[in-house]
Amino acid sequence: MWIVMTSAAAMPRSCWGRYRRVALVRINQEFTAKGLIPKMISTRAKGVLDVHSLGRHHAGSTARCALARAVARAEEMARAANSAAPIEFPGLRVTWGGSA
Repeated sequence: MWIVMTSAAAMPRSCWGRYRRVALVRINQEFTAKGLIPKMISTRAKGVLDVHSLGRHHAGSTARCALARAVARAEEMARAANSAAPIEFPGLRVTWGGSA
C-alpha cells in the first residue's frame, strides 16, 4: 500500500521560511494490516518497501502553497497506485499497489 508522508526538509541557512519534504512511501502488508506508519521517509525504515520522493516544498499558510499542492498531487498518485489492478506474468506475480 502506498501512503503519503511529509517531514522537515534540510535546507541551507540562506533559505528563509519553512520547507517540508513530501514522499510516496510503499509499506508492507504487516504495517498495512496493523495501521502502522513508518518513523522516517527512508527505505531503511521498518515496514518500508519503496520510497518515491516528490521534493522539498515551501510550507505556506494557505491551501495554494507549494506544500499543499504537492501533498494533493501525492495523494492522487497514492490513490491511483493503490487502486491499480495486479499485473500477472507467466510464472511470476507482481502487484502494483493494493494492501493485501
